[in-house]
Amino acid sequence: MKTLYLGAASLLGVLGMLGLSACSPNAGPVWFPLRAGDVTRYEVRYNEEAARDNEVWTLRTRGPVNWQGKSYMQRHHSQGVAYFLQADEQGVRRVAHQTDMDREPQPDESPMWVLKAPYTVGTEWTTPTVPYLLMRKNEHPRELKHTHKTTMTWRIVSDTEQLKLASGEVLSPCLHVKGEAFLNLYTDPVNGFTDVPLTSHEWYCQGQGLVKFTREEKVPAGFMTGGTLTAERVR
Repeated sequence: MKTLYLGAASLLGVLGMLGLSACSPNAGPVWFPLRAGDVTRYEVRYNEEAARDNEVWTLRTRGPVNWQGKSYMQRHHSQGVAYFLQADEQGVRRVAHQTDMDREPQPDESPMWVLKAPYTVGTEWTTPTVPYLLMRKNEHPRELKHTHKTTMTWRIVSDTEQLKLASGEVLSPCLHVKGEAFLNLYTDPVNGFTDVPLTSHEWYCQGQGLVKFTREEKVPAGFMTGGTLTAERVR
């Protein structure tokens, strides 16, 4: 996810937000609270030609932690990477990441927005992204995320949305954030080069944080396969 936009190997960067908490500059806005000790689990389902088993991702919030003389909140992903998040009146951005193999945090080339203020319809920002689901049928490496990247434009499309989860739980109000990007790829001899859309949706519910996200990567039949990913918070 901008993650889960927000990550390197999968939608890990998608980590998620209304005014800042008064108790700490790192606590995050109510759309994406950054509370030390919080644990969030997501059921991740894939629908793609290249069959993949469903997964469960777990994210733990830690902190505040000090790095380069500043204080950040940290979100650790069960797939082995932690993200350093800065929250202020401008929004929430990711400034560094650290895999379980890294001795020290690795700074991002530039801070990447997770969610940008003001938290109202029409607010936009951009982040770098890679294709998570597109795969070559007969070439290696099969996954395009190792060779291709693009820029995704995010926009808050609703700040009053009601979200119903697969469990039947209903949450409101929620921010609905949509991300759109394109990759120009040679998909087959008939279509030639095609602008392949990468579309993401994220829902941040008040007091809950990132509750659901989806990613869709559609590609014409030919040299490649695409698919969809859906992740929902589970209790």
